Amino acid sequence: MRHLGTKKLETERLILRPFTLDDAEPMFRNWASDDDVAKYLTWKPHGSVDETRKRLEQWVQRYAQEDYYHWAIVLKEINEPIGGVAVGQQSSDTQMVHIGYSIGKPWWNKGIMTEALHALIAFFFREVGVNRIESRYDPRNVGSGRVMAKCGMKYEGLMWQADKNNQGICDCILYGILAEDYFGR
Repeated sequence: MRHLGTKKLETERLILRPFTLDDAEPMFRNWASDDDVAKYLTWKPHGSVDETRKRLEQWVQRYAQEDYYHWAIVLKEINEPIGGVAVGQQSSDTQMVHIGYSIGKPWWNKGIMTEALHALIAFFFREVGVNRIESRYDPRNVGSGRVMAKCGMKYEGLMWQADKNNQGICDCILYGILAEDYFGR
């Protein structure tokens, strides 16, 4: 893998870029404070803009690391972040990245997260040189699974009580895509 850090990427409707401290208010307002957004996530909804700002400070400091990947999803139409997508786990040994994401409720079911994940899959295979990209979701969060499938990821299995989110210990469904499948298309 050739780590490149969180590079700015652009799609038809989106700019994927590193978070800044100026993102605190839109992040809090657009998704970080929403119980519905956090329902199947591992972090609790933020109670204040200050809490969001403190989280952003941690992320911004980590951008100095070439192997840190965490993007704000900026909708060009409104020019502010509406969600985030990050590598939560990675392995140099297997050349794998595990991607997680969240997006504000007003932008659900509009193809935005699919567009963002497509861009990241291309980035990781074409530029970073990973061999495998994976992601997982709580089976009750079917929309997240649809995003993975639309991006060419394949169902790999159900793991019983193998994860924990804001609903407690839960099952999770694993999806993955290999470089050979991506380039073979």
